[in-house]
Amino acid sequence: MPVSTLQRRLNAYGIRANLSRATACLNLAHDLPPAVLASITGIHVITAEQWHQRAALDWSAYLAARHKATTR
Repeated sequence: MPVSTLQRRLNAYGIRANLSRATACLNLAHDLPPAVLASITGIHVITAEQWHQRAALDWSAYLAARHKATTR
């Protein structure tokens, strides 16, 4: 089954695969070093490093970004 077909079927049931993928990547990046993440998922090590940086943000950075986004 092509990916696009599977994605359309999941979307029909309200399941957003892209959001689930992003959440899974963030969770893995939080728990694994970038080199290991790249090795087991097949993504480039630079991409793995970017996911690792996103996952490593502390709550104060998140809250500041959220405040900035909502006060515009």
